[in-house]
Amino acid sequence: MTEYPRPRLRVALITFDDEGRVLLLQHERIHGKYWVLPGGGVDTGESIEDALVREIREELSVDCDVEKLVAVGELILPDRHVVDFFLAGTLSDTQNFEILHEEGISDAQWFEPSQLDTISVLPPEILEVIKGMEGLKTGPITYLGKYRIPNRS
Repeated sequence: MTEYPRPRLRVALITFDDEGRVLLLQHERIHGKYWVLPGGGVDTGESIEDALVREIREELSVDCDVEKLVAVGELILPDRHVVDFFLAGTLSDTQNFEILHEEGISDAQWFEPSQLDTISVLPPEILEVIKGMEGLKTGPITYLGKYRIPNRS
């Protein structure tokens, strides 16, 4: 039986501006560039909502209001197990945020849902959830399941 490490909890914010665009952050890593929702890890003893508020402050220097949990997904590999919680919410300022976190974040941009298929978004499973949201209105929580690992060529 394969022994996996303990799951790591992560949070991500799905937020839209007044024009219906979603905010994504570009990460640059050894294996390439890709876009993700803003967010990060949950610290021990921290709620997922508190973690998301902290991560948004750390990454963008703005506050956020968390509305609701909209999706959950998992990355399961032999060397890691990550459980992602995707929450809908709003930023206190959609115009005047700045990238403060130095962990490989190179850009922050607002994207029309129709543009999402033209960029590399991780995890790709979250795209349909984002496209199906009308502002913060969405249906029941979506379980994304175990993520497919895209080829990194």
